[in-house]
Amino acid sequence: MDVVQAPRRTATVSERITQRLHDIQRKGTSADDKPDDPAPKMDKGKGKAVEADEVVSPMPLSPVAPAKVLPESTAPEPMVLGGITFTPAAVSQMLARATSELPLRPVRFPLLGEYQDTFTGEEFVTWLQESVKEFAGNIDLAEEAAEALTEQHDLLRRLGEFGNQFQGSDDAFYQFRPKVRRLYIFLPVQNLSAL
Repeated sequence: MDVVQAPRRTATVSERITQRLHDIQRKGTSADDKPDDPAPKMDKGKGKAVEADEVVSPMPLSPVAPAKVLPESTAPEPMVLGGITFTPAAVSQMLARATSELPLRPVRFPLLGEYQDTFTGEEFVTWLQESVKEFAGNIDLAEEAAEALTEQHDLLRRLGEFGNQFQGSDDAFYQFRPKVRRLYIFLPVQNLSAL
């Protein structure tokens, strides 16, 4: 007589996956589960495959850009201050004199801190009016020149306010920008001694 065996139930897909995860957690992966040729590792951040033993070096630096060739005889553009045209060298000399003759002092602004070597807009306009012979004592020309130096040529920096508008008052404080110092550093020595 033939014995009929009852059909055996096989595990469902989810049961097999669960069983496999339990096996991996208990023992880790077995040696027979690993493929002979391991998959290349991904280099994070670059998204490219690298060999497991390969040492990844940093990207080479980009080549140095060739130096720009400037035209040999580029004369600096003249600057118009208060309707009067000045050469950049004359403006440099004027501002060098201003830094030595203006009463520069530190000023403190609440929440912003203390600024060194400051002067007021009124002091600067008065200095231009009295010290620059081209303005011939005209306060309107001196104020237009101060506005141009501040707003167009960006040589003065307004402190404690947004924007960089010039105001010729005793409560508007200014500093010479660092590029002003660079302007007159390159003047010939004989020109600076004439100041």
